Amino acid sequence: MSETTEQIIEVSKVIKADKSTVFRALTNEKVMEKWFCAGPEGWTSTVNAKVEVGGIFQIDMHGDTETHSHTGEYREVVENEKIVFTWNSKSVQDTLVTITLSEIEGGTEVKLVHDMVSSDQIVMNHTQGWTVILERLAVAV
Repeated sequence: MSETTEQIIEVSKVIKADKSTVFRALTNEKVMEKWFCAGPEGWTSTVNAKVEVGGIFQIDMHGDTETHSHTGEYREVVENEKIVFTWNSKSVQDTLVTITLSEIEGGTEVKLVHDMVSSDQIVMNHTQGWTVILERLAVAV
């Protein structure tokens, strides 16, 4: 693919919890700090988020010698169903992330779709990052 083609990342994870428990983990700042980090083991995060339509967030992922900041605005929040927000960082601007929750046998499927990612390298990095984040969400719940 060319460097200017918009691409979509899709990552999903089944979490052994009901939708309301997963939704709380997606919307509570203190719980988000336990899982919203894409760095290697030992990294931490600081989360400031007002999870409501028009609310904004800042998520700082802290490593030993570096911090990666992410900001955005919540576009849609449907309790226990869906969260849509913009995602901005040093590598992407005004991209869109949609998280949907579906009840399935054994728990909740969390599906994350990240739209408007423009290069293969960014797609690879964000796919790895979102995969780690959903793994940590499953552990936190």
